[in-house]
Amino acid sequence: MKCVKLHLILFSLLCASLPATAQQAKMPAGLMLNMDFFRARHGLIPNKALFPLYVPQGELDIRTFDQRRALVVQNGQGLDIPHSSLLDPDGREWTVTIRMLPVSDGIILSQANKSQGFAIRMVDGTFQAVLRTSHSSLILKERDDTAVTNYKNKWVTVELRIKPDMAVLLLNRRRVAMLPLDAPLDGADMHIRLGTHHALPEIFKNIQGWEPDGFTGAVSSLKVHRQ
Repeated sequence: MKCVKLHLILFSLLCASLPATAQQAKMPAGLMLNMDFFRARHGLIPNKALFPLYVPQGELDIRTFDQRRALVVQNGQGLDIPHSSLLDPDGREWTVTIRMLPVSDGIILSQANKSQGFAIRMVDGTFQAVLRTSHSSLILKERDDTAVTNYKNKWVTVELRIKPDMAVLLLNRRRVAMLPLDAPLDGADMHIRLGTHHALPEIFKNIQGWEPDGFTGAVSSLKVHRQ
């Protein structure tokens, strides 16, 4: 375990020392984050993706639901994903996928720095995503004039695809919203937080109705993919 952590620290320091253009050239494509709840041990959740990463689960429990091992998020709880430059979007397609059983409304997760990022939340049993790049800000959600599904207490896969020129929100592989982007998502120090936030990310503070309160429920899968 110590060797793995040392390897990750050394790799992160190497990435941080590279110029921005060199870092982008070095960033691999593929699965960057894939939390493995089955192999969680001693309060650490491993990452079964391209590089070693261990996520401290803190006060959150891992339980079995319908033969799925899932992270349980209760009222007021949240989880920080340890940051790595490999988890920073670099302008290429950036896809975040979460398989979950939501029980109550609130922020699902966010990834942001002081100038750009995104957040996914549940409102009245429906999902919406807010995305801000260096040139644009938008909200993706199901249209009010169509049949809107209430996903509370149901297993659902939420997928946010952020392409260089557009963003797409999918629920159970069904596209529910798509909007064009003026600029790709490309930033450093973009930290990922699941559930209740210590404070609302700065870029979302001016959006009416947004609070740092997180959802409650269970998460069986959380993946981040660069293409």
